[in-house]
Amino acid sequence: MQTERLRLEPLVEGHAVEMFAALSDPQLYRFIPEKPPLSTAALRQRYRMLQGGTSADGLQLWLNWAIRIVSSDRCVGYVQATVHAGRTADFAYVLASAFWGRGIATEACVAAIDFLETELAVRSLYATVSAENHRSVRLLARLGFGEVDAARYPHGKGVEGDRVFSLALDSRRTR
Repeated sequence: MQTERLRLEPLVEGHAVEMFAALSDPQLYRFIPEKPPLSTAALRQRYRMLQGGTSADGLQLWLNWAIRIVSSDRCVGYVQATVHAGRTADFAYVLASAFWGRGIATEACVAAIDFLETELAVRSLYATVSAENHRSVRLLARLGFGEVDAARYPHGKGVEGDRVFSLALDSRRTR
């Protein structure tokens, strides 16, 4: 996928070296329950698993895209979607903090959402966000997500204290 400033590339093992620097930023982990990757080898192994595209049981479709800035040819984060039965999906994004506030996450997310809607007929997206992550909450609002009761989250139990947001893609077509 290509936008004016970005290229979203299917995330592959070969992205590990480039992505390691972006994902080693401790600032990213203030609001997500993960730790920075231990090494490029560990990241390479994770990406190899994700490249398979489906969960072990075959019930989930895994879509992961590296965000590359075209002008600098630099990978600065990723967008991901886990598509479930019923055409609903979990949606997430991570962007290196040096690139926050430039509209890059918005641009990347819009491209990914459009792909999910037009190419895969995904009907609704869900995103879970730390209540303290105000930047992410504002981004989701710009994208058209609305907050929903955590009990309406259809994909298991989220992280305790996270807020749940939903975007009905099928309702966008009727506007």
